Amino acid sequence: MTIIISYEEFAELQKKYPRTKSNDFLMPAEIKKLIDFRKLSYFADENALFCFVQREGFSKLIFRLRDYCATLPAFSESFSTPIAAYLVYREDKPPAEDEKWLLSQGFSHSLKLVRYTAHNIKSERREDGISTATAREAYSMLFEFFGAEEMDLPCMEMYDGSAFCTRADYGSLSGVIYDLGHTRIVAVSPAVRGQGLGGRLYSAFVSNALEKGKNAVFSEWIRPDNFSSIAMFEKLGFVKDTLVTDCYVI
Repeated sequence: MTIIISYEEFAELQKKYPRTKSNDFLMPAEIKKLIDFRKLSYFADENALFCFVQREGFSKLIFRLRDYCATLPAFSESFSTPIAAYLVYREDKPPAEDEKWLLSQGFSHSLKLVRYTAHNIKSERREDGISTATAREAYSMLFEFFGAEEMDLPCMEMYDGSAFCTRADYGSLSGVIYDLGHTRIVAVSPAVRGQGLGGRLYSAFVSNALEKGKNAVFSEWIRPDNFSSIAMFEKLGFVKDTLVTDCYVI
């Protein structure tokens, strides 16, 4: 496994492999940050390009295959944390061959998320009791409620301060919302669930985003069995669209 040392090096690597057999989902700005923090490494041969993104608690696999005969490099067995691979697809066109390939490499299906989208959500003033959380606070609470591969958080060094929270009387977090840029992760302590805290946190995020002049289109990934979150987002005006993402872990 080789550490990628420049964006130009990574761009040249990508050119050598087709996108047709790929779960490639890295934006240029994210690539540059990962390279700066030495969090992006790769393995390449005549059949495939495998990139490993080191997150807190797991490694995210990005692959580009020339053919499904490609095999995961043997050194991946020595990873001390889970490896997670994501497939994003339209509901009516599931990626059958990509899934078969991942399963043949020893991956197991972990979870499915469905995208919900809303347009023109109204801005609301941030409510009392909502404050900002540090990276360490946000990560600590999210790891308490989610598996690392389920969150797909950026590495801690890339944290940009965009986490809102509520706190218990003794100062610890009772709820947190972490803005990933393309989606959000919300966690609420079991002791205070059912009190509308998730909706308050999301309203704070929306208000902050609109104050910054961001696009008023919001998309969120939700587990299909997370009925309370689905109800909350539908109340806010979200509707299910056709995009689905599956996570596979090894």
